[in-house]
Amino acid sequence: MHRPPRHWLLYLCLATALLHAAFQSIRVLVSYRILALGGDATTIGAVTALYALVPLVAAVRLGRAVDRGHATIVLRAGIVVTTAGAALIALSSGLVVLAAGNIVLGLGQLLVTVSGQAFVSILSPPGTLDRGFAGITLGVSLGQAVGVPVAGVIAAATGDGNGTVETTGALLVMTAVSLLALPLVLTLREPPGSGRTAEDGAPQSIRSMLATKGMKPAMLSSLVVLASVDLVVAYLPLLGEQFGFGVLLVSILLTARTAASILSRALLPWALRHIPRRWLLVSATAGTIVPVALIPLVPNPWVIGALLALCGTFWGVGQPLTMTWVVELVAPSDRASALAVRLTGNRLGQVAVPLAAGAIAGIAGVASIFWVTAVLLSAAATSTWRAVRS
Repeated sequence: MHRPPRHWLLYLCLATALLHAAFQSIRVLVSYRILALGGDATTIGAVTALYALVPLVAAVRLGRAVDRGHATIVLRAGIVVTTAGAALIALSSGLVVLAAGNIVLGLGQLLVTVSGQAFVSILSPPGTLDRGFAGITLGVSLGQAVGVPVAGVIAAATGDGNGTVETTGALLVMTAVSLLALPLVLTLREPPGSGRTAEDGAPQSIRSMLATKGMKPAMLSSLVVLASVDLVVAYLPLLGEQFGFGVLLVSILLTARTAASILSRALLPWALRHIPRRWLLVSATAGTIVPVALIPLVPNPWVIGALLALCGTFWGVGQPLTMTWVVELVAPSDRASALAVRLTGNRLGQVAVPLAAGAIAGIAGVASIFWVTAVLLSAAATSTWRAVRS
């Protein structure tokens, strides 16, 4: 029997942390770069949506490839593509090139996300999926917690003092950070024979997966949580400018959410032993409705930081639990495809929600973004409750 590399989960989590330090900080910096290049709230919404465009159409096909035994090459390629996208954004001097870089960066995240999650489902011993997914999402949160404030400090230190945020230096640093993930995954490979074989039969169709009881509520919960995080990351800089917050303060506020997610994900195995899984799943969306709605109403950084920390606590458990929920609804040979279907739903939300939010913000103001997010969270909480109450 093939044994996975020793400490494989640790290496995967560290690589994930480095990559997501780059992903999240670059996405915050992109909002400032758009403003510096003459864009507005609607432009931020459009460019944020472009990040999810290629993943939206390519995720399922990529999941099928990973199910056939190509997780190793996909993960390595994803790190290279991520670095290329980050470099393109760092060197952009106009909105068109910046938008193109955001598309490439989104493709890189798709490659590393599908393959990384697949390695968890392939290499985790039976009964330990929650631990594996909690670990990889903990890596996401740790990377975001370190990356965003580091990028904020660099941006604040290299500014010229005329009110425009200088992002190039911070973007170049994050480009290098993403490349540092590559050596960590060079020993990570699928076990021989782990891909789909003739004995597994034909792959389960996407329509069949979506018809499986529980799949749609799991996808909606995951979609709404991720879209909510994206909207907060994209629009808190704009709200912060209205409140008179500087780039460093906004970075610290976003880190409060991330730090809370780190804590909740680190404690998730303990929580699952003491709290019913269904309550944790429902809380991922229901527990954040009121805090999100209050954020634009209280222009106090301490209060906003507390509200974001509360959101981070609940959002932190949503992603790993919905990953386990999804993979346990399908056969082992279709798990990467099921995770890719979930990811497609996430990306659909990341395309549609920011575009709609940008249009709403252009008409009703940036505060409306947070209230629309609260409505979406209410719908997802209701759907999850109906699915898990029995």
